[in-house]
Amino acid sequence: MNRPTKAVVLAAGLGRRLGLDTAKPLLTVAGKPILIRTLENLAAAGVREAVLVVGYLADEVRTAVGESFAGMDVSYIESDAYRTTNNAYSLWLAHKHLDQDVYLIEGDVVFDGELLGALVEAEGDVITAVAPFRPTMNGTVVTLGRDGTVGEMLLPAQQGPELDLAATFKTVNVHLLRERYLREEFVPALEALIADGGHGAYYELVIADTVTAGRFPVRGVDCGAVRWYEVDDLTDHGAAEYLFSASDDRLTMLENLHGGYWRYDLVDHRLLYNLYFPPSELVDELARDFRDALVHYPMGHQALQRLLGAVVRQPSERLVVANGASELIKILGGLLGRVALVVPGFNEYEAVFDEANIHRIHLPAPAFTMDAALVAEEARKAGVAAVIITSPNNPTSMAVPRADLVDLARRLADHDIRLVVDESFVDFCAPGHSLEPDLAELTGLTVVKSMSKVYGIGGLRLGYLLSADLDFVAAVRAALPIWNVNGFAECFLRLLPRYRDAFTASCARVRDDRDAMAALLATLPGVDVYPPDANYVMVRLPEGASALDVVRRTFADHGILIKDCGGKSMPDGDRYLRLSCRTPDENAALTAALAVVLAERPAPMATGAP
Repeated sequence: MNRPTKAVVLAAGLGRRLGLDTAKPLLTVAGKPILIRTLENLAAAGVREAVLVVGYLADEVRTAVGESFAGMDVSYIESDAYRTTNNAYSLWLAHKHLDQDVYLIEGDVVFDGELLGALVEAEGDVITAVAPFRPTMNGTVVTLGRDGTVGEMLLPAQQGPELDLAATFKTVNVHLLRERYLREEFVPALEALIADGGHGAYYELVIADTVTAGRFPVRGVDCGAVRWYEVDDLTDHGAAEYLFSASDDRLTMLENLHGGYWRYDLVDHRLLYNLYFPPSELVDELARDFRDALVHYPMGHQALQRLLGAVVRQPSERLVVANGASELIKILGGLLGRVALVVPGFNEYEAVFDEANIHRIHLPAPAFTMDAALVAEEARKAGVAAVIITSPNNPTSMAVPRADLVDLARRLADHDIRLVVDESFVDFCAPGHSLEPDLAELTGLTVVKSMSKVYGIGGLRLGYLLSADLDFVAAVRAALPIWNVNGFAECFLRLLPRYRDAFTASCARVRDDRDAMAALLATLPGVDVYPPDANYVMVRLPEGASALDVVRRTFADHGILIKDCGGKSMPDGDRYLRLSCRTPDENAALTAALAVVLAERPAPMATGAP
């Protein structure tokens, strides 16, 4: 098929949702303005004339592009009503240029040049780029027949709640329109739309009518394998930056986000999940309460404590409910004074205390097991007010035997030293590990727990502190704001007691998957696997291997995100990985990817005489 030599680019947008002080088409993605990338792609595809419909900061666009660009003649049509109209009006302003085969492109779409080639190779007079719908997308969607013919084109206003978007394709907003279609149908219909007052309409309405009429079949070309993104808001901009950046830059971006990885095309073995909870029935109940939870204030501490007490079966006066364990850890940093931190452990504890108030008690490598007598004696000599330990440990995934923790609590109590045990992962252990039932008998014991990990609700942010020392509980509670837990978390706590059995079953499934994952990882040559008790597995890589390099290559080559232990207070941290357990298939894929990465690493240099 003939390659178009003309393109019309709609570049009049304001970018209100982006909060821009520059023209939206000049927004930079991966170091290059969207419009400049588009024009480069058009020039490479053989286009010799580019028509830009501009509006907001039109002079800025003219200055950036000029009257010619990469061998193309560039002309401009300025919209006089870009603040109050939509793209149908912008395109109508350029209707005299719709006189031959043309690429029609919206100025907020960043894409690779292969996309234009895919359109040229398709048969037909009306060809539109599409991609399989994903949850982060919005806008016009189509259904496709087996031959790629569009069956329906549905603008957002036509997408009712009954529409299964997973079965649709999102329009990329890059089209190839042939001269015959433009002359016989598209331009007359566009002129009629504007004449009928459709200044606020979208030109997709015309193509949708073409689909319905059937005289010109509309061909959808699946461009899901080509990089592209439509940038409407800041979330879109972040996703586009990620998509068009180099692998190491992507990894850095993700590490700086600390979450939200579900929006990106990767498998997340870094953050820690219970993929089997909450069940869909609980989620549906939360959805029914969505509006009330959104618009009304949540309850205060006392009522929340009662709700949580019903879940964990503890007197409410012993509880502090928090916006995740991190909120509690921050408060402990201001209350406990000088502390002994048993390391390696959760880094957040090291972050909240002044370095001068931290005494680190190192679990001996490479076993990382705890001796209660040695820890108690070192804490006594260091003159600390509290000892903090994570069990199961993060990152080792190994739980301290319950009897050893009881022994430690009693030894510390003899010296009036508080023991804080972070049990955020204890539900993934075999039953009977938690110290919560012994709270009243163990003077000075405090339990901290994140609910986000075990209950699979990282987005809700729930955690709690539990102690029989009611004065200490009151001091922690006094450091919290009145409304520290949101309405959705409150609703979750109300519903949770009904799903106790489902939660117990979900933890058992995670244990099974985790143990199978550990067995798979143990088949990797030279890799030592630590016996896991949490929902992740720590491994030690072969001598000379760099965990950071393995993280980079596993992400770059396999799209799998994992965590190295280089930032942990442990010797040779860059030789260890912490691997989150996911589904059996994903765990198998991770193991296979690690096998490839480790096999391809450079062999260690030989030493000694030849």
